[in-house]
Amino acid sequence: MIKTRLLSEEALGQVFTKARTHDAWLPEPVSDELLHEVYDLMNWGPTSANSCPARVVLVQSKEAKEKVL
Repeated sequence: MIKTRLLSEEALGQVFTKARTHDAWLPEPVSDELLHEVYDLMNWGPTSANSCPARVVLVQSKEAKEKVL
């Protein structure tokens, strides 16, 4: 049987062994365009039994950020 690899070693590493959760952020605003792009990408991610358990809260104002904290 011939096995083919669909993802490069670099891509596999980025997804499975090198990916980390960020816990610090720059004090720069994120554009609405970038937020929409990230949200659209999340729609392609795996879900639990196709039930889409992820919940996303987009917060931009200082007051809203303080409320989330």
